[in-house]
Amino acid sequence: MTHIQNIAIMGATGNLGSLVVKHLLQSHKKFNITAITRSDSTSTLPDHPSLIVKKGDYSSPEFLASAFAGQEAVIFTLYHTAVPEQEVKYIEAAAAAGVKWILPVEFGGDNAHPHMSTFVPVHAKKTAPRKRIEELSKTHEGLKWIGVVTNPWFDFAMERSMWGIDIKNRTANLMTGNTGRFNTTNLDTVALATARIFNLPIQDDHGPSLDIFGNRFVYVSSFHVTQQEIFSAVQRVTGTTDADWKITRTDLQTWIDEGAEKLSKGQFMGMVNLLMGTTMQEGGGGDFESKRGPTNKILCLPEEDLDESVSKIVDKVMA
Repeated sequence: MTHIQNIAIMGATGNLGSLVVKHLLQSHKKFNITAITRSDSTSTLPDHPSLIVKKGDYSSPEFLASAFAGQEAVIFTLYHTAVPEQEVKYIEAAAAAGVKWILPVEFGGDNAHPHMSTFVPVHAKKTAPRKRIEELSKTHEGLKWIGVVTNPWFDFAMERSMWGIDIKNRTANLMTGNTGRFNTTNLDTVALATARIFNLPIQDDHGPSLDIFGNRFVYVSSFHVTQQEIFSAVQRVTGTTDADWKITRTDLQTWIDEGAEKLSKGQFMGMVNLLMGTTMQEGGGGDFESKRGPTNKILCLPEEDLDESVSKIVDKVMA
């Protein structure tokens, strides 16, 4: 069985990218990794014999051609504010260089779900890069994408009170109305899953392979929970009760509508309402486990404990 060996990652020093690099370097597959960064980047990467750093101008076709040359796969972990047109240009350069496997900027909501992929702007803009890869595959044989679906990163969002629970100030805005169970994934698990995709052989007639995920989404999850279950875990870990918290209750649809209004006025924080609200909304696309099931077992991901994760978050927030 043949495996991918040469992998480039664009956005290798960000919150997700740096962790993907870590897990690729730790893999028993011994990948050759190229970290592509901007020439003015001051971030540091590990000193490792399997890691090459290429710095340059992302707007330079010559630099992109050089950076992607010889790569079999490229992982894009660019910041979520990157515009699709930029990512498409990078994808075109990768295809021209002979790259066969591309992981575009996904690592969030389920863009196979019609509501999630159109209602939330940060998800809607991810369609164009995937479509461009499929168009390019007509002239670049074997070119495919794999999208990693994780929903909002659990610990990353908790540390920033994005789930409506402010650990430090002990306030909680709990949603009512059309709420449901949803999936969410710890940031390190997102990175581990991304790296382990490339542990799979390219083809395998008797088991999982990259080919079966070609032009499809991989679903990864740490927890399948409700907002109330998250809040209950926080209370268990902190040894608190409702009496120790300032709790407000808000209709979920109202909260989402408020976010849409803020966003229409150019207030980017309205995106939090749309992103988190749609994830928590029954039928909004946040519960992919009930319909599709995660691919955790295929990627040999460890089982995670909610209280243990919350405990680490509490320690970090309160430090």
